[in-house]
Amino acid sequence: MKNFINNWFNISVFFSGIAAVCAILIPLTEVQRLLLLSVSILFLHFFEEFGFPGGFPYMGIKVLMKSKEMDPTKWDCNNLSSMFGNWVFLAAVYLLPVFLHNIRFMVIAVFMFNFAELFMHLILFNVALKTWYNSGLITATTGLAPISFYFFFVVFHASDYMWYDYMCAFFYFAFFFWFCFRSPLYWKLGKKPGYEFTEQSAFGPFKN
Repeated sequence: MKNFINNWFNISVFFSGIAAVCAILIPLTEVQRLLLLSVSILFLHFFEEFGFPGGFPYMGIKVLMKSKEMDPTKWDCNNLSSMFGNWVFLAAVYLLPVFLHNIRFMVIAVFMFNFAELFMHLILFNVALKTWYNSGLITATTGLAPISFYFFFVVFHASDYMWYDYMCAFFYFAFFFWFCFRSPLYWKLGKKPGYEFTEQSAFGPFKN
């Protein structure tokens, strides 16, 4: 089980392929297809962040947590907390709406958060790290963002949504973001031994 958890980001590539095949071959509505494609890209996003080139844990510690600690063994995160946070968030915010696509706020939450990923990887991390590339940028800009642009400019009908749908969508993904990445459970999992990051996962291209 530890080997599975410590390779969760590599296994994500396999799940990405399954989601992509389902999006292509299974008869679905256009919205469901876009949701499944978002799931597929998000799994690849995890691989880019933690597998190759890796380095997202360092980005999170430095930019989001404002810490200068460079010893990964002292970080309150590891493969266990990362797998928990990323996979639970994907299941709750991205995958569930595929089956509940008639619940408007759950659908809109996916495409709104795709844009949040674009902002974080295109602007926030690059500005903070003073780089042109950060781990997750490619999948965010060439995968998640185009899917959302297509949804809002081709599929989306504003008349189908009420103002409270947007508010519910924001609070929906904000709650799961807190639960998956900031809750006491996340920090507790991050302290468990045996799930340490490799140097590749921890620092990627940012290792001095």
